[in-house]
Amino acid sequence: MSNQFPPPQNPQAGLPGYPGPAMDPAYGAYGFGPLLPQKMPGGVRAAQVIIWTLSGMCLLGSVIGGALYGPEAAGAVLGSNFLLIPLCVLAFRFHLPGHGKRVASIVLSSVQILVGFGALGRGAGLGGLILVGCSIALVILLSQGSTGAWFKRGRTPVPAQWQGQGYTG
Repeated sequence: MSNQFPPPQNPQAGLPGYPGPAMDPAYGAYGFGPLLPQKMPGGVRAAQVIIWTLSGMCLLGSVIGGALYGPEAAGAVLGSNFLLIPLCVLAFRFHLPGHGKRVASIVLSSVQILVGFGALGRGAGLGGLILVGCSIALVILLSQGSTGAWFKRGRTPVPAQWQGQGYTG
């Protein structure tokens, strides 16, 4: 009794009509390294939302404090939240690759925790507590592995027809 089934013609065949070897779907075209995430991870998006919410609350608190208690109260609110300005600028650039933005945001959030504890010691109450809690959440969110992979991803090459037109990729 011989084999009832003939041997396969090409055991490495991939897609129908494509004679080449099958490729692992976890790898990109032509077998180059793994595909990197193309959608912003949830931790990065959550960090953006926290930064923008804190910045809005700071601005609103400063305006309300200035209207009710004078310019000294407005300055106190802005003074205890001064690191949110560069954090907000960095958050608008989170969609671009670059590990420095992540590191700078973690460092600024860590210093903001200390500033928040100072505000709590000064008697800021709920505002200082919110600042400390959100800053701790930012450090945790930005220290995750998926967040690191998002910021360390490669830059997309600029197509030849777009070069010289102000597009930086």
